[in-house]
Amino acid sequence: MLMALKFGVPCVPHNGAMGLTELTSHLSTIDYVAVSGRKSMLENADSHRENLRHPSRIVDAHYVTPLEPGYSTGYTDEALEKYTYPTGSFWRSDVGQQIIAQPTGGEL
Repeated sequence: MLMALKFGVPCVPHNGAMGLTELTSHLSTIDYVAVSGRKSMLENADSHRENLRHPSRIVDAHYVTPLEPGYSTGYTDEALEKYTYPTGSFWRSDVGQQIIAQPTGGEL
């Protein structure tokens, strides 16, 4: 953020994965309040947000500043049960079993 400010270019944090959208909305707020005073353009990765305790919200094409403490990247109890490796229900499903059974590259 400071380098972007120094060189007069906008700071546009990249996210692109579950939970990172929530983190970059915080970074954008920090940039606006404490560094540049400019609103940032942010990418929106909307996949798997049902697994997050505090998914980001967008109103009128702008992220709503999170009000919960922390970085908003915590997962729901259901997501933790489902995706914890190797005991989660996802890993016992057909798709999970196919992923586990894939060659690792060392079997050549």
